[in-house]
Amino acid sequence: MAKKKILAVDDDATALGALRQILVQKGYDVSTAPNGHDALTALRNGTFDLVILDVSMPGLSGYEVCRKIRQEDKTRDLPVIFLTAKGMLVDMTEGEEAGSDLYLVKPVLATKLLNMVGMFLSEDTPLAKKRRAAPTQG
Repeated sequence: MAKKKILAVDDDATALGALRQILVQKGYDVSTAPNGHDALTALRNGTFDLVILDVSMPGLSGYEVCRKIRQEDKTRDLPVIFLTAKGMLVDMTEGEEAGSDLYLVKPVLATKLLNMVGMFLSEDTPLAKKRRAAPTQG
């Protein structure tokens, strides 16, 4: 079985490195991007099973990136998890309105993050079954 591919996006190199290490140790194939523009380029040029986005980044915010992900046929149904320090209700609401599937506030326990990632990537969850049943464009 092929490794699930995750794109992790954060402008904080230390946080991004730690996130990558946690995911790689669990067996995921992880690509990283330091900003929204690089994330969108990676998504255009590659295929991913999940995106983990920070909100506050230079240039495009995570919200903007998520909106663009939802506008493209190729990535419309791609699961998006926000992992951010922005924990106010208004922030979470904006994340939901942007089209995220989950909004996690840092700091988050690695076990909780891995459980949530596993839930989105498992072939046996209702989320995966829903994505497989969704009509595809193109």
